[in-house]
Amino acid sequence: MHIDIRRQTRLYYAYVALSNLSMISVVMSLYLAHLGFSLYQIGILLGVLQVGNTVLEIPTGFVADRFGNRASLIFALTLQMAAYALMPLAGALPAMAAVMVLLALANTLTTGCASAIVTNALLAEGRSDQLTDLSARSGVIFYLCYGVAALASGWLSEQSYELVIALSVACLAGALAAVALMREARPGGEKDGGARPIRVREAARYVVSNRPALYYALVEGAVAWSMVPVDDFYNNYLHDFLGIPLPLVGVVVAVQFVAASLAGLLSSRLARHVPEGLIARVGPVATVTVFLCFALAPDPRAAIALYLLGLATFRLTNPVRSKLLSLGVDARFRVTVASFNSIAISLLSAVSQPIFGWLSGALDMRAAMVVLMAITLVLLAAINLAFPDVTSADAVKGGN
Repeated sequence: MHIDIRRQTRLYYAYVALSNLSMISVVMSLYLAHLGFSLYQIGILLGVLQVGNTVLEIPTGFVADRFGNRASLIFALTLQMAAYALMPLAGALPAMAAVMVLLALANTLTTGCASAIVTNALLAEGRSDQLTDLSARSGVIFYLCYGVAALASGWLSEQSYELVIALSVACLAGALAAVALMREARPGGEKDGGARPIRVREAARYVVSNRPALYYALVEGAVAWSMVPVDDFYNNYLHDFLGIPLPLVGVVVAVQFVAASLAGLLSSRLARHVPEGLIARVGPVATVTVFLCFALAPDPRAAIALYLLGLATFRLTNPVRSKLLSLGVDARFRVTVASFNSIAISLLSAVSQPIFGWLSGALDMRAAMVVLMAITLVLLAAINLAFPDVTSADAVKGGN
C-alpha cells in the first residue's frame, strides 16, 4: 500500500501554512522590547536560542532519523506551544532565557522533519523531478502566511501581545493536527517504522564525509552570520531606526513577503535556462549583496524596495539549492544533514546576535548590518574557493 502523494502534499502545505501563521515569531524582538529588555539583552536572549539550537541539533536530528520524523514533529509542536504560553510569565532575563532553551529544543526537533516526510515519499515513488516545485510552492505558502501573520500582528500587537500569543498557539495546534494525519514513508519504501535504526557514529561519519552536505552547511552558516540578526531585528529597524509606525510595519512586512513569495514560482523556469549548480553557488552571494545595498540605503522607501528584492532573490534561488542538497544525500540521513546545516546556522548566529545588538547600541543598526554582511561575503568567497565542484551534476549523483 503506497502513500497518497496528493493527500500527503496537501497536509504538508497545511502544516507550512498554519505553523507560519504563528504570529509571535514575527514580532518576537518587538515583544521582548515591550517587556523591557534592551537591544543588548534581546541579542543575548536570541543568542541563547541559537546556542540551544547548536547544542541540541545533532541529538534531535538523530532522534528524528531513528524514531521517525512525524513523532519528532508532533513533540516539537507541543513544546513550541508550551514555550509561547510561558512567555508572558517570564519577565526576567533568566526566566526568558529558559523559555528560549525550550524553544530551541522545539526548533531542533522540527528541523527538516516535515519536508523529509514528503521528500521521502516523492523519492520512493520516483518523482524527484517534483522536488523543486515542492520547495517553491511551500516557499510561496510560507511567505504568504508569514506576510499575513506580519500584517495581523502589526495591528494586534497594538491591542495585546497576549492575544497574539493565544492566536499563535491556536495556529500551532492546527499544524499539529495536520502532521498527525500524515503518513511517513521510511527510507527504502517502508511506512511508519520498520527501517533499520541509524547508529550515532554511522550518521556522524556520513555527514562529515559528504562534501555537498558540508558545503551547504558552511554556506548556510555564513549567510546566517548576518541574515539571522537582520531578519530578527528588521521590525525594530523599521520602527525604531526608520521611524515607521508599528501598524504600518506590519503592512510593509506583509506586502514584502507576499510579493517575494511569488518569485519562488519562477525557480523551476530559472533552472531550465541556467545550470542548477551555478544558481546554487551564486544565489547566496547575490542575495547578501542585495541586502547589503538595503542596509546602505538612506531613504526608507529605497530600503524597503531593496529588502523586497533581497527576499525575491532568495526565493528564486533557494528551491534549486534545496533540491540539489536532497539529491546529494542518502535518504536515511536526510534529517541529520538538515540538523548539521542548522548547527552551522545556530553556531554562527549565536555569536553574531549579541555582536549585532552591541554594535547597534555602540554605533547604530545600519552600521551593524553593514559590518556583518561584509563578513558574510568574505566567508562565502572563501567557501566557494574551497569547494569548487560540489554543486556540479556529478556531485549530487548517488545520494539516493
